[in-house]
Amino acid sequence: MTESDVSDYAHGLIEDVKAQAEIEGCDLQEAFTQLMLDQLAADGHTEDAVAVRFKDHGVEVSGYGAASDDRSLDLFLTHYSPRADDGHKIGRAEVDAAFRRLENFLSRCVDGTLTRRDRSSDVAGMCATVSERFGRVESVRLVLVTNARSVVRDGIAPMLFEGRHVSRELWDLRRLANWSTSGSKAEPIIAEFPEGLPCLATPRTDEDYSVLLAIVPASGLAELYSAHGARLLELNVRSFLQVRGAVNRGILDTLKSNPERFLAYNNGIAATASKVEFDDTASGQRVIRRLHNLQIVNGGQTTATIHHAHRNKVDVGAAHVQMKLTVVSPDRLDDIVPQISAYSNTQNRVTASDLKANSAFHVDVERIMRTLWAPPSPAHPHDTHWFYERARGQYANALSREGTPARQKVFKAANPSAQKFTKSDLAKFEHSWSMEPHLVSLGAEKNFTLFSQRLDEQQQVVDKQYCRHLVAKAILFRKVDKLVARQNFGGYKANIVTYTIAKLAHATSQRVDLDRIWRNQDLTPALQDAITDLCPLVQKVITSPPEGRTNVGEWTKRPECWTAVRELDWVIPPQLETELADVDTYGDDLQLVRDTTGADWSDLTAWGAATGILSPEQRRSVTEVAQALHQGWDPAGKHLRGALEAMRHARRHGFRPVNGF
Repeated sequence: MTESDVSDYAHGLIEDVKAQAEIEGCDLQEAFTQLMLDQLAADGHTEDAVAVRFKDHGVEVSGYGAASDDRSLDLFLTHYSPRADDGHKIGRAEVDAAFRRLENFLSRCVDGTLTRRDRSSDVAGMCATVSERFGRVESVRLVLVTNARSVVRDGIAPMLFEGRHVSRELWDLRRLANWSTSGSKAEPIIAEFPEGLPCLATPRTDEDYSVLLAIVPASGLAELYSAHGARLLELNVRSFLQVRGAVNRGILDTLKSNPERFLAYNNGIAATASKVEFDDTASGQRVIRRLHNLQIVNGGQTTATIHHAHRNKVDVGAAHVQMKLTVVSPDRLDDIVPQISAYSNTQNRVTASDLKANSAFHVDVERIMRTLWAPPSPAHPHDTHWFYERARGQYANALSREGTPARQKVFKAANPSAQKFTKSDLAKFEHSWSMEPHLVSLGAEKNFTLFSQRLDEQQQVVDKQYCRHLVAKAILFRKVDKLVARQNFGGYKANIVTYTIAKLAHATSQRVDLDRIWRNQDLTPALQDAITDLCPLVQKVITSPPEGRTNVGEWTKRPECWTAVRELDWVIPPQLETELADVDTYGDDLQLVRDTTGADWSDLTAWGAATGILSPEQRRSVTEVAQALHQGWDPAGKHLRGALEAMRHARRHGFRPVNGF
């Protein structure tokens, strides 16, 4: 990469950070941290990365990531400056000082001096996670990310902490720029096999690829996974393991009891590479010494389970794994590798979603969004586009194609950077609106994987109306984010945002007028007031986990957390009620009532009269529904809606019908 390319990347990164700051309503340092952690997680460099800022005397941290399989614990420190000139550099002294501050944070977490904090603080959650995980994870990393050019000539050596090795990584501007040129791919993995892998070549059938068959020692595969983690797995496989990463008991039993039969019992793995380096042994046998751009496209569960066994002292020395290796020409990696992954995983459903169906959905959204003009908004007094970035870097590439500064200015006016959103954003918007905030709380990558599964199971028609409503959900999400930020809750903002939207959707039966949001490109004052009223109630529930669940971050990932928020006793303000969309839900409501008995509603009438919880009007509606069910006819719509609301209200106050409505 030339210095000119690095400089272009530096300027583009500054624009991305500004846009992120505008979207999130945060400062540039926080925006840079969020961008970097999202991209590192998307490429498999870390898992469940969370941006949490903490600074004290001699201590500083910007975020952390803890792998669900206890493979790694990562601590991040970011340094950002709105400079793109060649003179923006970072030297050895500054790098060493930054790593010392990260080390001090780790030390204070491990010795417990940072644990005495309000547990509703995300700093407390981070400290608790670091303290709990440090003793049991396989590797610990300290990572410094900066948009300065490093002048450190030597690598950053690991350090010894509490008797264990802690690796240290520096991501400077040049490394970030090199990384960005790979598009959606992570930094290439080069796998070394000092002993050589015996292999057999198959007949070449296509100029774009060739296939080799090899036998890999299980211990070697475990060490590869230990060194590279989820980066070793192609995206579909990695996403699957992130969501369903349980150890495969059958594989583990074979490794423990019959490791010498593993080759016979296991189907092996499928992998891809862009280049293979061979060698000939003294006996004349050809072996593989080195693989470039190695990715496992099928067999992620096998790989992860072997690694799990190896790190838990199971002797896997006698086990071997067969590998089908497809060598793909470098310029066709992006096209062919996902196809190999999709087809090789068809039989056992390892993929998180069907690649073709998902691609069609995202391509259709991109196609429509490029031509869909949004009305003027408070921020933009003219029509604009919402730019859907289906692949990383599309916005920057589209901008660079405009050539001259004047044309780029026109492009930015029509496509404001603050109106850019990604696939991960889309999944957050949709799952929040569809009342699944616990999935959003799993993190961007896992949430996107589950959204992809949903697309596979329920095909979504993508037309202009869908895209208008998608933009409305984006506006709702980002406005709620800003309203929550103003409350200064002290932590877990992202969780409060998604849970607030989900509760709003539940309380209103999704009758918030998305068409009105699209037309105004903003929320009405009544809707903003309702959100401001609701979010403190949501915050209290999600930061008060039940007995035995002290980690707020983990609590927000549980369906039980959503149940607790869903049952909040919150009444829609009258000002908002008057502007909710009139949605015909009679059919759905009728089916709900048909699944109950007349006795349930008679009991509710008596309970409401005895407690005084239900108003006379609510009791009349409940009585009408009870009589209708006893006599075998369908109740009128006005009584149906009133009775259902009365039932929900009563349940929030302790009433429980026999049939568990």
